[in-house]
Amino acid sequence: MKLPSFQFLSQSVLEVTRRFPFVLLSIFISTIAIFLLIHGFNKEASETIFIKLAMASALGLPLFFAVHIFVERAKPLGMFRFIILVVSAGLLVQFYFLLGNIKNAPSPIYYRYFFWSVGFHLFAAFSAFYVREEINGFWQFNKVLFLRFLTAALYSSVLYLGLAGALLAIQELFSVDINSKVYTDLWVIIAGLFNTVFFLGGIPKPLDSLQEDSSYPKGLKIFTQYVLIPLVTIYLLILYAYTAKILIQMNLPKGWVANLIIGFSIAGILSLLLVYPVRDLEENKWLKTFSRFFYFSLLPLVVLLFIAIGIRISEYGVTIERYIVAMLGTWLAIITLYFVFSKHKNIIVIPVSLCVFAFGSIIGPWGMFQVSERSQLKRLELLLEKNGAILNGKIVKLSEEKAQHIKIKEVNQINSIFDYLASNHGLKGMKHWLSKSDGDRIFNDSLSNEYDNCKYEIQKCIGLYGYNNNSYAKDENEMNLTYYCNQFQNVEGLDISGYDHIFNFSSYEYQDDRNVDSTGANFQRLRKNELQLFQNAHLICSVKLDKIVAQLKLFPRKSDSVYDIKPEQMTFGAESLSGQKLKLMFSNLSITLTDSSTVVNSVNGYLLSKDLK
Repeated sequence: MKLPSFQFLSQSVLEVTRRFPFVLLSIFISTIAIFLLIHGFNKEASETIFIKLAMASALGLPLFFAVHIFVERAKPLGMFRFIILVVSAGLLVQFYFLLGNIKNAPSPIYYRYFFWSVGFHLFAAFSAFYVREEINGFWQFNKVLFLRFLTAALYSSVLYLGLAGALLAIQELFSVDINSKVYTDLWVIIAGLFNTVFFLGGIPKPLDSLQEDSSYPKGLKIFTQYVLIPLVTIYLLILYAYTAKILIQMNLPKGWVANLIIGFSIAGILSLLLVYPVRDLEENKWLKTFSRFFYFSLLPLVVLLFIAIGIRISEYGVTIERYIVAMLGTWLAIITLYFVFSKHKNIIVIPVSLCVFAFGSIIGPWGMFQVSERSQLKRLELLLEKNGAILNGKIVKLSEEKAQHIKIKEVNQINSIFDYLASNHGLKGMKHWLSKSDGDRIFNDSLSNEYDNCKYEIQKCIGLYGYNNNSYAKDENEMNLTYYCNQFQNVEGLDISGYDHIFNFSSYEYQDDRNVDSTGANFQRLRKNELQLFQNAHLICSVKLDKIVAQLKLFPRKSDSVYDIKPEQMTFGAESLSGQKLKLMFSNLSITLTDSSTVVNSVNGYLLSKDLK
């Protein structure tokens, strides 16, 4: 095999530079920004700038690639070409400023970035095929992109591993101190610059000739026919079996099934796209039959998808994630109906329509961010109005007595909405509910960037303050609460005057085995809100905890963890089985609360006695 000469390689790089100058400029800027981040430019302002610069310029790779390919085929006048490039650069500049303070930005920034990236990549898939119905040319072009991407990834990985191995060998054999950042630098250069140049060097020119190309990789056909399509068929059978189960048992579908339907449908559509050029061959007639059957089979699944996501939205409103599922479901419904009923089935419709949906979902009042924020604010407003916390459009602080009568499910929902809004949209949408003085105080420049502070202050205005973490609760009708007494966290400093013995206990409801000390003689059990303490293998004390929990006289819905419990509130008298007076000092006590019951999950503390013999 003859290796390419240096002159050939340099000419190839120059050709790529002439053909895709703005793509290379974008990836070069992104690479430099990443280098600056790696090498200690960690001042907060500079770091934010470099992160935003790396993200925005990375978007230039698919965007400018699509623009260059479009210009190459359309051959517009010089002025029009200049306008296209300026508009494209303007989009990247706009995105740079949309990022704002990226280090404190809510998660929609990353959703927005993802959908911009997806939209630009989809645009690159069809930007060169916009005038005539060059379906074969479109397919061949995307085949080249796909295979070139895999080849570039393989070459880049092998090159990096080889060079990294060489550096490691030098370090170990010659005792050369090589900074670990060198390996990161090497990866950035190869993955950024080498991988991009190598990928672009394999893009065919002219693109017009692709329409006449009839080549088809045999390996692709084998993978699709014997791996991808059978997997799609298996998932189709699973989904239809689940649909039958729903109809037989008359149960509502689980929300998770919507994600499975979308994943299955996209995999199926991809498999049909991969075999598109060979579906009409005599030996592959079954592929055409499978294609027609596949889209018909999607119709009831699309209905199931909308039922599943519709139930979730009706119960809990629109979130960004549910919007995305609903949006993809709508796109899937349109594509399914198109391929079922249209006589002229053009596969270019798939990336074009998905590109439109990708961009449409992140702009305008119908976008995912605006719709989800409005939906959750409306849910919160209705819950607060129902419980008397909003009157005539303004927040009214609840008394502790009124707050105690709010159902736990609704308390959890209120806190969940606060958390969602704080982390995804900020809380300024609630400002009009507050008095002017409270609104100005909470949303001043210094405080408004601290989402937890804003959330806490607004909840305090309502009378339901504190963050409720119910990650261990079985459902939303439960609330997990833990009370701490800081003075009882360590045995040192405990007031044990008047008692001769101290016995440490720590027991959990969910433990299968008894909690045994190192001697095996002292242990305790917690079962059904009853704490049993043993010493020398004999039961000495059995304490019902229901009254103790009731005596705390705290409003637990203000916080999931109360750290400032006074010692006297966590100290209780008890009696041994022999009638001896005991003292229980709880360092912490965890419960699960519902509207009708209280379950003690764990207790920790000390038992004091005069004589346990």
